[in-house]
Parts: sequence; structure tokens; C-alpha cells
Amino acid sequence: MLLSTQQKFILETLRTLKCVRRRQLHALVRGRFEKDSFEVAQARMDAMLRQLRMGTFDVRMDDELVWLSNAQPDARRLEAIDVMIELTGGKPGVISTSAEPPRLLRFAYGDDLRPFTVASLDTAPAGLLERGKAERIVWIADSGEALQGLALPPKHFFAARQPDGSHRFYGSNGP
Repeated sequence: MLLSTQQKFILETLRTLKCVRRRQLHALVRGRFEKDSFEVAQARMDAMLRQLRMGTFDVRMDDELVWLSNAQPDARRLEAIDVMIELTGGKPGVISTSAEPPRLLRFAYGDDLRPFTVASLDTAPAGLLERGKAERIVWIADSGEALQGLALPPKHFFAARQPDGSHRFYGSNGP
């Protein structure tokens, strides 16, 4: 099956993230190809996904999610993807997932590819995660709210989920 550049990007993204919300995938595709003056309307996105589903037999989808056949939806990772999209405007330079808890997702963006990690506060306390010199850690919690008295080390942030699904970011007071 011949794939368009956009479909190759979609497959690469699915291989990395395993499962994404349709709106997340659409935001990532738009962010990646908007500089090429390539309009990715929802109808075009839906057509590309249908073609991938029929042609590869590995892509699955329903009303909300798109995933590879061997993947299971992970609510924490889906929220981590939301955080990444908000911080990068849908234009991350590099994305990788992590199997080492509490890390859920790593990404970099910007001209200098600043590294970020999204981690689960429910899996480990904020002080137990070592970060790279330039890395910033963004913590999320299943409740969507910061724990009472949460004190974050320098260059650590907390993403509080808002009622509309977006996030409000709180930072540490350190250098």
C-alpha cells in the first residue's frame, strides 16, 4: 500500500504512542504539516485513518480513540499527550514513551529541542525522579488536582486538569 507522507507520520506516531485520541492525533498532524501549507481538515484526517485501517489491518479506531491492535488505552498516557500538545502547540520535535514509572512520555520541542518528561504523581513522589540537566518534569495526577502541600523541586511543574480538559500549570519556587 502506498502511503502519503501524512499517513506515514500517523503510523510513526501510533507506533510511538500506541493509542491516542482522535483529536490529539489530528492536532499532531496539523502541527507537523501546517508549515507545508497542507490543510488537514477533519474530513481528510478521517479519510486517511480509514485508509490506514483498511490497508494495514493493524490500525484500530472508534469514535474517540485510534490505536494499534496490540495496544491498550492508558488514561495517564492520554492525559500526558494532552499536556504535550498544550505545551508544544501540537508541534513536538521528538516524542518517546517510557516504560519506566513514573515517566509516561518524553518529548522535546523548540529550535533548541528542550526536553520535557510527563510523569505520574500517583506512581511516585515528585522528589524521587531524577531529571537531566536541561530537562523539565511535568507531573500529572489521576485526580487532576495537586496534592495538598505539594512542594516541587526546581524545574518541576504540576499540570492541574481544568473542567474543559485543558491544564493549568503550576511551577516550583526554586531556581
